[in-house]
Amino acid sequence: VLFRGFASEHYNKSRSEEHYHEGGAKSGRHHVSRVILDHQSNKVSPSTAGKSMLSPEEDEELEYENGQRYHVIFSTDCSPYQHWQSYLVYFTAMKVRQPGHVTRIVSGCDPQEAEAMTTWFNEKVQFMSKRFHLHLTPKFSEVKDETGKVIGDYKFFNKPHGLKHWLEKFELTGFQKDTATFDHADDIVILIDPDMALMRPITKDFSNERETLISSRRKAHVLSTEVKRGIPFAQTYGLGAQWEKFDLDKIAGKDSPAKDVTRQEGQLYFPAGPPYIGTVYDMYQIALKWSEFVPHVHAQYPYLLAEMYAYCIAAAHLGLKHQLIDSLMASNVGTGGEAWPLVDKIPPEEMCEFAKSPDHSKYALPSVIHMCQRYCVGEDWFFGKRRIPHDIYECETPLFEEPPNNLAVLHDFKRPPNAKERKPLTPKTANQEAFMVCATTRLLNEASIFYKNAACEPGKANMERSRKVADLFLEREKK
Repeated sequence: VLFRGFASEHYNKSRSEEHYHEGGAKSGRHHVSRVILDHQSNKVSPSTAGKSMLSPEEDEELEYENGQRYHVIFSTDCSPYQHWQSYLVYFTAMKVRQPGHVTRIVSGCDPQEAEAMTTWFNEKVQFMSKRFHLHLTPKFSEVKDETGKVIGDYKFFNKPHGLKHWLEKFELTGFQKDTATFDHADDIVILIDPDMALMRPITKDFSNERETLISSRRKAHVLSTEVKRGIPFAQTYGLGAQWEKFDLDKIAGKDSPAKDVTRQEGQLYFPAGPPYIGTVYDMYQIALKWSEFVPHVHAQYPYLLAEMYAYCIAAAHLGLKHQLIDSLMASNVGTGGEAWPLVDKIPPEEMCEFAKSPDHSKYALPSVIHMCQRYCVGEDWFFGKRRIPHDIYECETPLFEEPPNNLAVLHDFKRPPNAKERKPLTPKTANQEAFMVCATTRLLNEASIFYKNAACEPGKANMERSRKVADLFLEREKK
């Protein structure tokens, strides 16, 4: 199979169980309206909705940062699987005081789902910030053959098409249809995934060497330390220049400039992944080509990473070299090209306590944690997103038991749920695993507590820390 699996560490594990079925529709899907209406059953009117962590004055000040406006956006479908993750994005954006606007782009809701989604957002999210938004789009995930017949479903088509739809329809971008221009072309767009939690604000400035990691191979080829028109930024991913092996004639055309990119350039500037950061002007140029190319890439490579390769090809076609940053994301423990050198500076004896209550002024943090892997220390302390219940924020749902503060030095092995054997951990990997387990568990609890304080009747919320993520996996196996 065409270089399948070479970059699987980031996404294949994460996406392989997210209801992706090449031959048809998603299986096991429950209507989001049911999940949302369950949230609404808490019987709290909008007038008694919760209090934001931000004062109205703070919220107003975050509209711009030093005259620059930002837009954090993320694409989802209408499934409950991404619903709890989306709430966590909003929550962490509020918590870290992310400047600018935050928008969830939701694709493919039927009318009932769309109504329920909008009601839930208005009652349970909007009060966090007037800068938070919900943007609904049509369904873009159908896979069609050359005759136009629908032959499958690939939900990641929603990302490029959703980006294009949002850029053209969202009021604050100021899109002028007649000229295909924008009133706010130099606003900054930050495209993340829904399973990313913000650890600190993301801006256009990457001049601080304390918090910005660039690989040694790229330090001699730095394009800029600031996002600007013509120079988008992104997180480094292990994609290399493998996209050059596709039939680019069929994807981008025989005269595509992507065909002239050297292998060195392909490796230096184009193995990009989320967070993607660029001006509205540049992101629109990318969205046009990304959405055009992705069906052709998928036709040649009908696997999970098709949309990421299509992004690389679109950027290369447009000549938009990306400044790649390693420190935007921590995701896959032990993997190079990520923010782990920052995490490694946190002493093991402080790790778990710090991850629970991070302080960027003490130890520099990744911009986001990408919860797309399984993280484990010992046998009891584990995090994996796939078994997180869709009702995690419900009033009656208990919180998670949190790991001990000495977790990073407590065990020298890991044994995830249902694993047959222990796997040794070095002190370094134990520290990294502990960072992810402690940070994700605390963030889910904080988001749940915040939700319950806003949505549940006084004294009715279950605040007991009485279950572990590992147990959810074991319970599933027993059924």
